[in-house]
Amino acid sequence: MKVLSRVLVALVAVLAGLFAGTGTASADLDNQMSLVDGGGRTMTIQQWDTFLDGVFPLDRNRLTR
Repeated sequence: MKVLSRVLVALVAVLAGLFAGTGTASADLDNQMSLVDGGGRTMTIQQWDTFLDGVFPLDRNRLTR
């Protein structure tokens, strides 16, 4: 019975860790551009996650959110 309770506690801990650890961040490549300078070197410019989410203020004051 003691072994069964330990296995059950371990299973609950693993499931809690799976649910708590699902908040991983990810980034998507929005735009990429390459150019070559006079010395033959290539420079690559990348834009990652350039999404801006605006919040309209409820009291019509630009200083509050």
